[in-house]
Amino acid sequence: MGRNVDGKRIILMIDDVALNHATAHDVLDDTYELLTAKSAEEGFHILETVIPDLILLDIIMPVTNGMEMLATLKATPLYKNIPVIFLTASTSPEAEVEGFNLGIVDYITKPFVPAVMRKRIETQINLAEYERHLEEKVERKMMEMEKMYDLVATSFAGLVESRDGITGGHLKNTSLYFEAFISYLKTLPEYKTELSPSVVKKAVRSAPLHDVGKIAIRDSVLQKPTSLTANEFSQMKYHAIIGGDIFAFLEEKIPDSEFAHIAGQIAKYHHEKYDGSGYPCGLKGEDIPLVARIMSIVDVYDALTSKRPYKEPFSHEKAMALIVEGANAQFDPKLVEHFVNISGVIKECLNTKAEMIEQREFYTVKSYENM
Repeated sequence: MGRNVDGKRIILMIDDVALNHATAHDVLDDTYELLTAKSAEEGFHILETVIPDLILLDIIMPVTNGMEMLATLKATPLYKNIPVIFLTASTSPEAEVEGFNLGIVDYITKPFVPAVMRKRIETQINLAEYERHLEEKVERKMMEMEKMYDLVATSFAGLVESRDGITGGHLKNTSLYFEAFISYLKTLPEYKTELSPSVVKKAVRSAPLHDVGKIAIRDSVLQKPTSLTANEFSQMKYHAIIGGDIFAFLEEKIPDSEFAHIAGQIAKYHHEKYDGSGYPCGLKGEDIPLVARIMSIVDVYDALTSKRPYKEPFSHEKAMALIVEGANAQFDPKLVEHFVNISGVIKECLNTKAEMIEQREFYTVKSYENM
């Protein structure tokens, strides 16, 4: 929608009577660019190249009548927001009600009264423009809020990560692999329903927070450079429960309960294993939430490909081979197969993770020791 080269708003009139076209030109040409069609079919042909600011639509036409064309317009995403005014010689209340139910914004009776016709058209074009501006403003605000939520999540993840001197960078790395993996899975028919756009967006935002429960683990355990004792490992396991509890609490308190629910699933269950031998609940198979099963794979992939005090990083190929070995026992075998299918994408993330993390704007805790 917009103005023509002369700055005029564009109106498309669809009416099978040539005299009505001539009358409309006399009334509107000084203010608007009027395009005319004698049938619904001609009208749709014009709409292939021009999106008008308003459509004047006759009800009674051969082949495809105005009601039928209106129904098609409102069912077509590209056309559904174009305001439509019915042109009618009938004063039947039933026809008017049917038109409003289908989506017209007004109606003009024939023969046209020029002043009335101009005013009704002007009113509806102005209203449509106002609604578009309002929608754009709301969309900008929503984008600003989404940006804020992402920054809060990633910055808090950076704060949590600053306490862990052993696996530094893990939360940031894992979030990159998680986003790449879930973005691929959502395109597959078998996951299309469960991985809706809303779920994917909130799962990606949740990914850096999967180890948020570590914020409550003692430094002596969290930062121990050697292997943990059995007792220390038991303490470490609590991070999954704590993470789940944090988001369970938030789920009842914040408006976006879906985000808190998804984040809680990832935080609590990403250490569960497909054969039921994981923690903290010993869930098995598809009883483990899908987002947590996805996280478990990328979580281990990052651990394998990262340097630790007790080991050098494994190559991408070695890490992928170990994940394949873990199918059915540690990991969902279907997800492992799909993970292997995007091996090249994951390897690219591994090789460029420093640049990708910088683009994600993760907060990093600075050293204040010399202050």
